[in-house]
Amino acid sequence: MAAGISFLTALMLLATQLMLQGSTGNWPSITLASELDIPADRVFFDWAILNKPIQFIVSDVQLWIILVFAAGLIYWATDWTSERLGLPGEGPPPVPREEIPEPQAAARPADSPNL
Repeated sequence: MAAGISFLTALMLLATQLMLQGSTGNWPSITLASELDIPADRVFFDWAILNKPIQFIVSDVQLWIILVFAAGLIYWATDWTSERLGLPGEGPPPVPREEIPEPQAAARPADSPNL
């Protein structure tokens, strides 16, 4: 459910960007930094190897792309945990098998030719 909500929100953000581009002619940039008012020169970590990727994700990647990846991650995590942590008695009860008689060969009439 949460994955679907995240994916639907991403599609709504993409539609908003497309509508704004149609009205103004310029592609609007909706990122985490623009939505949360994070300044462009903000330093997240002192280590450059960690700061550069986070700076790229927060300031440059469109928010709808992040939400699509988050939806995929949420869906994968819920599927994986339900497979690994699911209880054995979970789900509907098994349907009992009834005795099904074996189909018998149809008898051929005596006057019909064998093909």
